[in-house]
Amino acid sequence: MPNHRRRNVLKLIAFLLLVAAAAYLLFLTPAGELFRTHEGRKALVGKLDALVLAAGPLGPVVFILIYTFGVLFLPATPFTIAGAVIFGKFHGMLYNLAADTLGASISFYLGRYFLHGVARGFLETRMPWLDRKAANEGFSVIFYLRIFWFPFIVLNYAAGATRIRFRDYLLGTMLGLLPPVFIFTYFVGAMKEVLGTYERPADLLTFDLLFPILLLVLSFFLPTFLKRLRKGRELVP
Repeated sequence: MPNHRRRNVLKLIAFLLLVAAAAYLLFLTPAGELFRTHEGRKALVGKLDALVLAAGPLGPVVFILIYTFGVLFLPATPFTIAGAVIFGKFHGMLYNLAADTLGASISFYLGRYFLHGVARGFLETRMPWLDRKAANEGFSVIFYLRIFWFPFIVLNYAAGATRIRFRDYLLGTMLGLLPPVFIFTYFVGAMKEVLGTYERPADLLTFDLLFPILLLVLSFFLPTFLKRLRKGRELVP
C-alpha cells in the first residue's frame, strides 16, 4: 500500500475512534444523559449557568468555548437551549450563532484533515458531480442545507471531505444558520419569559411565541424564493 494511502487509512481509523468515543460518552455513560433526556438537558443548562455566573464578565466567552468544542461531536440543541435560557432571546442568539460558526469551522478542518484523503478517491470515481458541485457552488449548497436544518455535525465533517472552499463554507454557514438559530433561540427565550408569568393557556398566545413560529414556516419557503431571485437576476441582461 502506498504511503499516502496508508496515511489516509490511519487518519480514517483515528477519526472513527473519536466518533466511537463520542458515541460511548453519549449513549453509555451518565454524562450522556445530559444530552439524551429532558431532565438531563435541564441539568446541563443549570451546570452551564453556574459556570457562566462563576466566570463573571468572561461568562459569555466561557459559554462560547464550551459550546464550540462540545458540538464537535455532541448534539448542538442542548447548548442552543442553554444559550437562550441563560442569556435571553437576543444575546443568546448572538452567542449561539458565534459558537455554532466556530464549532462548524473547526469540524470542517477536522473533516478535511481526517476524511478528505479517503473521500477524494471515492468522490472522484463514484460521485464526481457532487465534488464538482461542492467546489463550484459551495456557498449555495451549504446555505440551503443549513436553512433546511440538515444535521449539523454530519454536514460539518462531510463538507470538509469535499473540495469546497472554506470561504464559501464559512459564509454559507453563517448566513444559513442565522434564521434557524434566531428562530430557535428566540422561541426558547420567549417561552422562558412566558412560563415565568404563566397563569392560563391564553398567555401562550403572545407575539414573542407566535413570531418565531411564523418565521419558522416562512423559512421553509426562503430557499425557493432565493432560487427564483437568483434566476431572475441571471435573466437580466
